[in-house]
Amino acid sequence: MACFITPLALGLSIALIKRFFKNMAERVKLTILEITLLGGSAILAVEHIWRGEVVPYPPFLTAMSNPADIPVMINEMTIVGGLMSLASTTPWLTILLYNKVGLSMRSVMKKAVLNLNK
Repeated sequence: MACFITPLALGLSIALIKRFFKNMAERVKLTILEITLLGGSAILAVEHIWRGEVVPYPPFLTAMSNPADIPVMINEMTIVGGLMSLASTTPWLTILLYNKVGLSMRSVMKKAVLNLNK
């Protein structure tokens, strides 16, 4: 129903953070996370439009037309959308940790090899 809204909101928040904290954004590679979240949300929004769950007239989300479906929609946004956001954030964290640990491990190995050659 509306599971794409959670990663979309997170992606837009990341875009705002990138705009105000440019140095930090480059250091932690926020562009990768932003593209992952916004791209996934766009694909899901198209899929929801295709299935008729999102319409071009108010209330836009068909689940909001019946008040009894609103708690179900909010539950889906928090659980499914939250898990999708986590699934998008995990590879970004993995890339970030690999770059951080991988680079330091390479420098340690390089120093060890140089010491062996002496």
